[in-house]
Amino acid sequence: MPEWRPNRTEFYETAVSMGFYGREDAGLTGKKDNVRKFWEDIFIKLAVRPIIESKISENRKLRILDLGAGSGEGLELLTHIPPSNPAKNVKSDFILKQSDIEMYKGIDISPSMIAQGRSNYREYGNVSFDQGNLEDGLMPQVLREKPYDLYFSTYGSLSHLHPQSLEKLLGQIFRHSKSGSVLFFDIHGKYSPAWPKYWGEKKTMLPYTMAYLVPGDKRKEENVEWFNLCYWDINDLRTLLNKAASSAGAELNFSFMLDRSIFISRHIDTGLMSTKPMPIRYQVSRLLDHGYRGEVEHLILDLKHLEKFKNLNPPAWERITDYQKKWNKIIYLLEALMNSEDKKVQDFIENTNIDLMSDELKFITWLYRNVDRFPVVDFWASVIGPQIAVILRNIEMSYTEGVGCGHGILCGVEILK
Repeated sequence: MPEWRPNRTEFYETAVSMGFYGREDAGLTGKKDNVRKFWEDIFIKLAVRPIIESKISENRKLRILDLGAGSGEGLELLTHIPPSNPAKNVKSDFILKQSDIEMYKGIDISPSMIAQGRSNYREYGNVSFDQGNLEDGLMPQVLREKPYDLYFSTYGSLSHLHPQSLEKLLGQIFRHSKSGSVLFFDIHGKYSPAWPKYWGEKKTMLPYTMAYLVPGDKRKEENVEWFNLCYWDINDLRTLLNKAASSAGAELNFSFMLDRSIFISRHIDTGLMSTKPMPIRYQVSRLLDHGYRGEVEHLILDLKHLEKFKNLNPPAWERITDYQKKWNKIIYLLEALMNSEDKKVQDFIENTNIDLMSDELKFITWLYRNVDRFPVVDFWASVIGPQIAVILRNIEMSYTEGVGCGHGILCGVEILK
């Protein structure tokens, strides 16, 4: 396996050349599959929404710095966040419009990403992209600019940085910001079920691969390219943030730390970083697609292969197994509905201890029993499947304190000076 080189970008150059960073539609596979669009993007949008709504209420245009921006997917996310109260915003599809942005600047190390971003948003005068290596910190020209309202980074961009480099970058952000600026980022969690072999690792930087972009039937393990990332323990991450803030003379108000993509990590499916590939993400993508029926038997979570790791982080293991139980109960209910086992369904709803989900479970049962009211070609694919996927997503989003067991850790902090 090759040594880590922080400036390697060829993985992303190839991905861009293959079209993975244009404005592409969702689907069952690929970079922007249904799970990305309807689960992970939604998770990020809902987490950052209160921040954007608060800033918009101040009646001034926002300045946004996107760190590891790629081709501008962060801008796409931020300008497609629905209002928190749709009933009061019937005529507003999204809370942040292009006209609400004074400046969006995207920084990325990849020349191809920068070129693609400039092409994607060439019609907008308030959008710019600059090439820069965040391993070296913020570029001098950025440090000379006015502070930003939102320092933003998604989908693990900051995981590419060595902790010392991340601490330096964070210190620069905290010094450059103004009081009330917000840092929102998404970074790889160490205790994901997708890479249990890393749970007990002491090394700072560990291998990762984007081989999930290659279809499984064409993916040969001996040809998989690897590069190193930092996988974060949530307590270590909080300590690093506070240390960087202290060095910059700032204080942090932690809004949230959340676990994203616990069971729908791309490498849950590949098994390249575990001992057991499980097609969970693919099956959830099928649930979210109105043209496909999910294969229920492949949605059951069997995590026996993880039990030998459970003592490495008991809080993470408790979260993983709690979610597994709730997840499997939803799938068992679905199986009962599909087999018209009404007594089993009734007993399940009456005796289940998933208080949070009881109304949604009853709603699913009502939908299934009223199929004739829905004039669709395929009731399972168009109605039941997407609803089941949303319930599974909502369970993950109901955990209000992250423990580092997701593919990503979503972190939002307000900077106080």
